Formats: sequence, C-alpha cells, structure tokens
Amino acid sequence: MKLYDISLRRTSLSTSDRLVAARRLDALGVAFVDGGRPVRPAGRRTFFGRAAVELRLRTATLVASGGAEDLTALIAAETPAVAVVVQGHGFSVVREAVRQLVRAERRVIVEARDFFDGWLADPEHALEVVLTAAEAGAETVLLHDTAGTLWPDQIGEIVGTVAETGVPVGFGCHDDGGSAAKKLFAAGAGAGLVQGSYAVVRGGLDRAVSPSVHSAETGVAPVPCPRLEQTVSAQKAIGGVR
Repeated sequence: MKLYDISLRRTSLSTSDRLVAARRLDALGVAFVDGGRPVRPAGRRTFFGRAAVELRLRTATLVASGGAEDLTALIAAETPAVAVVVQGHGFSVVREAVRQLVRAERRVIVEARDFFDGWLADPEHALEVVLTAAEAGAETVLLHDTAGTLWPDQIGEIVGTVAETGVPVGFGCHDDGGSAAKKLFAAGAGAGLVQGSYAVVRGGLDRAVSPSVHSAETGVAPVPCPRLEQTVSAQKAIGGVR
C-alpha cells in the first residue's frame, strides 16, 4: 500500500512552507506529494516553478492536481504525475482528459469524487467511469468518499468489488470521524493507494486524522504497512514547519 499526501493542497501555505513540507514527506516515504492546483500568484513564482528548480525528491513523486478544465495548467506544471479530479463528468470528458495527459507523458491518477454516492445510485454507471479512466491510460483510479455517509465495512465491500475488475484503485475521504477505519477497510479490500493528510504544517491541518489506528478502535487488525504506522511520530517531526 502506498500513501498519497494532499497536505499541500491548502492554499494558505506559503510556497516556502510547501517546499519544506514536501521534503519531509519525501523523507517519511510517501509515494505521492500533491502540490495542489497550479495557479500563478500575482508577481510571484509558482510553487511548481520553484519545485522544478529547488526540489529533489528521492522517494515521492510530485503531483499537480485539478479538474478536467485545468488540463493546460496541469501539463504546464511539468510534474511527473497529474491527478485529474472528475465529479459528475460524462465518459467522453473523462476519457479525453486522461488521454490528453497521457499523450503529454504524464502519469495519471483519476480522483473520482462522490464515487460512493454514485455507486449507491447506479453501480453500473460508477463502475463504467472507473473502467473508462483505466482504458484511457490512468494508472490508478482513486475512489473518493466525499460525502462520508457510508460505514467502513460498506467502503471495503465496494472497493473490493471494483478491485475485482483488475483496475488499480485507491481510496480517499472527507469523513474525518471515520477516515482512519475507512482507509484500513479500503486497503484490506484492495486499495493500493491511500490518500490523506500526513503532514502537520504550521499548527495543524483542516483535515488531519492519524491513519495509524489500533485494532481496538476499529474492530479490525491493522493493515501491515510500516510507513503508515510511523505517521504519528512523523507528524510530530513534520509539525511546525518554518
């Protein structure tokens, strides 16, 4: 299982803070560091512009993320990988967005927002979105529990069903109260990539929930992942970036 960190999506962080946090996340061993949407601050160099010159990651891959409408900016960010967020888009939009990024020689992660709500409404349609993204060249389709209405075991059941198709899947959620348990169930069901905020920058994150959970708290055995289990101490080390 690999970790995908979205701490740097926070627009309140300075570029310098983002660069320092990215280095520390790299040292922690996360697989992907998401720098957020590539926007150009007035009169200042972009995070991705500085990262291209100043950032040398040993383990992690830097990611630029945005919607299907941001393809030009995502390609211009010149990151090795790109996360394209799809939410309520038709098959043709998903297919063309992924193909365009693949043609630009980017590794593509598709973040399917509201996936689980879509699954409850029409599982065949939700599954077709996943298959369309994979067939177009996405290396991982990240299933996102945006509304947070499902229980961890329900998440695991759905992730397991999607994983049976052979498409590499990941998992992310906004449900802070149950996110750790949901991540464990998703990973146990076949999610090879787990999205979350694993850094604490300048006093905490909007959605910082430790992904290291004891079995007594979740009712299940912890997923074997040494890097995941180290995040509590790592958060203390990363915290208070200056």
